[in-house]
Amino acid sequence: MTTNNCFIAFQNNVSLVIENVGEVPVVNPRIVINDRGNWYTFDSLLAEFTRGATTDQEKAYLIWQRMRENLYHQEPLYENAEPHDPVRLFNIFGFNLCDDAGNSGCSLLYHAGLTGSKNRALHGHVQCEAFVDGRFQFLDVDMDCFYLDRENEYPVGGEQLSRDHDLARRELNYGPVVERFVSSDRIAAMFGRDDRRYDARIRGHEIAYMLRPGERVIFRWDNIGKYPAENAERARRPRYFGNSKFVFEPRLLPKAVSTEAFAAKALVPPRPADASGVKLLGSSADAALVYQIKVPYTICGGTVRAEFVGREAGDRFSVALSLDGKTWTELWQHDGTGRHSAEVSLDDALQVHRSPAKYRYFVRVGPGSAGTNPTAGLVSLEIETDVLAAPFALPRLRVGTNRVVYWDATDAPHRVRVTHQWKESDAVQPLPPPKRPNRPEPNAELRESIVKFSWPAVKGAERYHLQVSRRPDFAYPYRTSFDVIIPTTYWSVPITGLFSPQVTYYWRLRCRDHWGVWGPWSEPWRFTWRGPRVPVALRYEQQGQTLVLRWQPNPRGERPVKYEVYGSDEKGFSIHKTEHEVTGRGKVPGNFLGETTETSMVVVSPTATAPNTNKVFYRVVAIDAHGTASGPSDFFELPHPFIYSAPVTEARVGRPYQYQIKSLRSLGDYQCRQDPDFKQKKYAYRFWDVEQNEFRLLVGPDWLKMDRTSGLLSGQPGPDDLGKTLVIVEARTQFGGRARQEFVLVVRD
Repeated sequence: MTTNNCFIAFQNNVSLVIENVGEVPVVNPRIVINDRGNWYTFDSLLAEFTRGATTDQEKAYLIWQRMRENLYHQEPLYENAEPHDPVRLFNIFGFNLCDDAGNSGCSLLYHAGLTGSKNRALHGHVQCEAFVDGRFQFLDVDMDCFYLDRENEYPVGGEQLSRDHDLARRELNYGPVVERFVSSDRIAAMFGRDDRRYDARIRGHEIAYMLRPGERVIFRWDNIGKYPAENAERARRPRYFGNSKFVFEPRLLPKAVSTEAFAAKALVPPRPADASGVKLLGSSADAALVYQIKVPYTICGGTVRAEFVGREAGDRFSVALSLDGKTWTELWQHDGTGRHSAEVSLDDALQVHRSPAKYRYFVRVGPGSAGTNPTAGLVSLEIETDVLAAPFALPRLRVGTNRVVYWDATDAPHRVRVTHQWKESDAVQPLPPPKRPNRPEPNAELRESIVKFSWPAVKGAERYHLQVSRRPDFAYPYRTSFDVIIPTTYWSVPITGLFSPQVTYYWRLRCRDHWGVWGPWSEPWRFTWRGPRVPVALRYEQQGQTLVLRWQPNPRGERPVKYEVYGSDEKGFSIHKTEHEVTGRGKVPGNFLGETTETSMVVVSPTATAPNTNKVFYRVVAIDAHGTASGPSDFFELPHPFIYSAPVTEARVGRPYQYQIKSLRSLGDYQCRQDPDFKQKKYAYRFWDVEQNEFRLLVGPDWLKMDRTSGLLSGQPGPDDLGKTLVIVEARTQFGGRARQEFVLVVRD
């Protein structure tokens, strides 16, 4: 169970019944098994999700992890804020889209003490940003991802991701069930400078209810196909959901009716000698008994079962329903003598596919007597309410020893019966994990630019779950690129710099057979990685029309002996030495510029001919004496436009003069934005900010002309143009960028 994967191989829990078998109401009966599932209130849910956290950073990680392992991705039944309350989301629904997870996650983070936490709205996506130690961290519950910084230390926020899409590309989204690593290009495109933040702090719902004498709740892990919805359009069956029941069999005794019924009119007890089984008699034609049904789970149906007895032909019996206790809908009527059995579906009258979500209704039964004598009798009444209850939130038993804790908020002596139904199966023997990996070997010290994991095949295994963590208890993964469920006995991510020196990493494996049954985890193995960290302090120096890129080695990690430099006009580009596919551009050449042992390189020059010189954006990779590469540095952005061509400073009378001006220009980055061709919401992916240089001749002789599009400065001087003249040209972009070049042009005979 993860946000984007939901597969149930075998469910051994069938039902859990809590029944009031005493004489007083039982308030808020609750069960927690094996210290999991105390999600009845916001505070208890939050306490469980953050259990064991000693820092704000651990709180953020644990909230993200607990959310992703108890939700799956599914179109919500309500478009409004109904699933935005965390208690509702986890206990009732168990599935979400991005805004549901984002709003709930933001509320949990905020109330956990991370008070600056916000929701971030992208084009086509919404998710929570934890505010930890003065930094925003984009923690994506819906897409199973967070994004580490260049030093692999902390998750970054949306601002960093919108600036540098490469940070998003190197992480795995929509896991953990994957066939191979896929770069998150389209996810990266959702981050942009026009994103917005807003508060989300919804809380308040509780799984709070009262069981009256004769009332029971039946929690079930299966369903009967019922689910509520905001409207008929949203009434789409979820992939995995549960239907539980509240069943009330009222004690039809005058004293009990006076305390437990919502209303009663013209009801009297039968004579002691009455052997018909009648519990109450109606003493008038409008005799009625009303019960309120109030539950903490969203109602999706119900049934009323009642037995009546009539002694007069004019006796009339009825069942009615009201959503507010005032306006009633008659659902069933019978009249006459003898016994009358009613089994009435409430599904349509409850309007379960119409907003708002229902948590309360009223049932009225009428034993209306024809005359002044009480002749119409009520023998029995049962009100059954079907609700939506997420199976993953229910208190479940597991194989082995279980610790079950029950409590309630009832002060008076009371009696409760709890029954848990469970089914055993020994049809499948779970597979053992690999005993020992191939690589990394236990306690290995790795000097690899790209870390490769492999292990011997386990007979019968169809999938393997690989997890890497910086914690030996694997409370949350190191990064989602290394928390994967795969069909192969090997895994690697083809990106350098995903591990850091002076850090101990733990990893483990488990196996799944073709039935979908998981075996136990292996013992954790550990390894360390040695290599350089990313270069830092990138800057440039200008020497005329030449720009020199400079940087410093990272003060931490292995000492580099050389560096690789990469350049591109694409903002947030990812490094590649060979031809590769870029979303939105197709196949493009590699962006490798060159290698140097120095901490500087000429990257822009009028005389440069090497591929990937004269680009706007540059990254640097450090390589140590063992050939181990760091990840790419943060990109450095050179000024643009910037005229880097050397001017032609001499012209001849009567001869054509030409100077082709060249300027840096940015392609921007691949972005998802609202399509301007549509008034309704429609997203389009493209390079929206491709710069268009417009060239102008600001100062110069009349015989010189500028092609504003190509930047070709040309003309032919005449005899009267001999001598020196000042020329000023300008390149400007549609975004307000400007660059000038001045030179003296000499016209000779």
